[in-house]
Amino acid sequence: MERRTSVIRWNARRIPCASLLLSLAAVFVFACPSLAAPLQYDRAAIAAGEFWRLFSGHWVHYSFDHFFWDVLAFCCLGVACERRSRSRFLTCVVVSALAISLSVWFGLSGMSAYRGLSGVDSALLVLLFMELWSDAIRSGQPKQMLFPAACLAAFVFKVAFEVTTGDTIFVKSLGSGLVGVPLAHVAGATVGFLVGLGTPPKIREIVLYSTASECP
Repeated sequence: MERRTSVIRWNARRIPCASLLLSLAAVFVFACPSLAAPLQYDRAAIAAGEFWRLFSGHWVHYSFDHFFWDVLAFCCLGVACERRSRSRFLTCVVVSALAISLSVWFGLSGMSAYRGLSGVDSALLVLLFMELWSDAIRSGQPKQMLFPAACLAAFVFKVAFEVTTGDTIFVKSLGSGLVGVPLAHVAGATVGFLVGLGTPPKIREIVLYSTASECP
């Protein structure tokens, strides 16, 4: 009986509840347009003390295209990250959401409103890359590093394209007069890297692998 109970608890921990609930929250907000204005990142409202917008603004979207790609990426990446470590997943989401909003606040003072999960998606993508890279190092099989390296290269290309052109690759319909915010993706990616690197074992793995690679 005790063994069965422990198995049920273990399986419950493996279910990515947090990522699924957060994805459903974005669906709910999109399905209720009246929630957009009170939740979006609004510079004037934040200055007036509505600090929840620094976090909630990421769960608001401008169009169906914007919503679909952001939430699809968040759900897929979130499930993958949470199944590895729920605590790191939640840390990455919370810290990246706040870091992105603060980067927009201090780096883009002329931006009055901001919406979307793409910056948080960037954080989760880099966090997952760090996890896969760590797995590849532990396995001792260099070929397993090809996939995470390819994912990272694709992300760097995406951000470089957005910074250079001012356009977005996936989302083509934000709305009239609206543009992508590459700074949010860079801020999110930085948080994902730091969260992924934040445990001593990973730091040791990367340092030891780099040292071994340099040895003849």
